[in-house]
Amino acid sequence: MMMKRFLERPRGTRDFALSEMQHRAAIERALQKEFGQWGYQPIETPMLEYAATFAKGLHEGEEERMYRLFDAAGQTLALRPEMTTPVARLAATVLSEEPLPLRLCYSAKTYREQGPLAHEAAEVTQVGVELLGDDSADADAEMIAMMVGGLARLGLSEFRIALGHVGYVSAMLDQVGRKARELLVGALMERDLVTYERTVRGISSESESDLCSALLELPHIRGGREALQRARVLSQSGDNAARMACDDMFDVWQALCEHGVERYVQFDLGLYPNHDYYTGVVMEGYVDRLGQRICYGGRYDHLLAKFGRPLPATGCVLHLERLQDAVEVSAPTRDLIALSYEPACRADALGFARELRSRGYQVATTLYLADEDSAKGLKGAPEELGGSGTQGRYPAAPVAPRGVSRSAMIWDRSGPTLQGDALLAEMFAQFQDRRPMPC
Repeated sequence: MMMKRFLERPRGTRDFALSEMQHRAAIERALQKEFGQWGYQPIETPMLEYAATFAKGLHEGEEERMYRLFDAAGQTLALRPEMTTPVARLAATVLSEEPLPLRLCYSAKTYREQGPLAHEAAEVTQVGVELLGDDSADADAEMIAMMVGGLARLGLSEFRIALGHVGYVSAMLDQVGRKARELLVGALMERDLVTYERTVRGISSESESDLCSALLELPHIRGGREALQRARVLSQSGDNAARMACDDMFDVWQALCEHGVERYVQFDLGLYPNHDYYTGVVMEGYVDRLGQRICYGGRYDHLLAKFGRPLPATGCVLHLERLQDAVEVSAPTRDLIALSYEPACRADALGFARELRSRGYQVATTLYLADEDSAKGLKGAPEELGGSGTQGRYPAAPVAPRGVSRSAMIWDRSGPTLQGDALLAEMFAQFQDRRPMPC
């Protein structure tokens, strides 16, 4: 029997509750603390943007996967599929008078229709950073070093950052025809090496044999400085742009060494992200236990010019849901007091809870029906206890939420009496006497 539609979630979405939400919040707090220590300031942009905004930054295939709707004026809106383009719009408008460089960070939901792969999510939380107004290799290295710092702060140690350059790949592919180039770019975006190699082998001119050999080797060039040295050799078959890209990567590598994070980084010359706005150094991060990237980003020096404010820029985002799968956490603990009380003690219990909260404690209160006398006159109490018979409104025993640090019950025993926790009992007695409570 099929589940009723109103009980289902849309494909590609997830629910998060209780300990999962605490897990998410802990990850976000850790990352935002890392970003803050590098001088990044939080921003927020609308979940809805005009669809035309994303036409400035996404290629046609990405635009087709946007969720679209119309406003009352007939304008086409879209749920944001990524955050970099809205940040560019923000920098060109609201932040146009702010001094440079701009260091911005955010945590935001993004939406795009699922692709052909079943594991792809339609809703993704991007926790990211953008550095605007700095075209240096040091800025690119800052992005990568900050990602390393954030992942390490989460307790991860078995991860790696792949470093590539869109300009290098473009310069190498510019030597083939337009149709072949489009096929090769698409194959690199999808990491489809079978299609990539078949397309390269289809370039069958004897005069182009050296170029074909170089292109076949390109996506397999991975490693440390030796990989960059090999890329320099292959760049001799291209124009000066490929050699300049090698210089860029070398400068970033040197800065990463100064940051002390080079052991986490390796070159991957076949790296080619699926956003049109990338122009230079790009990166992707992977955790060994997952087969998917957990962070990605790079330099996008031309995007802001499309919004009327030419600025160099670089950025990176982390995938929060994948981080949840990668980051191990102990059972969450809460400094929460669970306080149950009989109806006759309600005024004392709620007053005590109010005072505890004013002193910084978290307090959850629950009404408890202990016997027939306590239920009389209460709407919703079971009929056998003299109530109206609405079941499930009051618990049959004191209830303590998960993860509580202390729990107690306030009974009517010739006056309100707190039992179950010695410290709370002392604090309750002092509350009744209107004396200051110990902290």
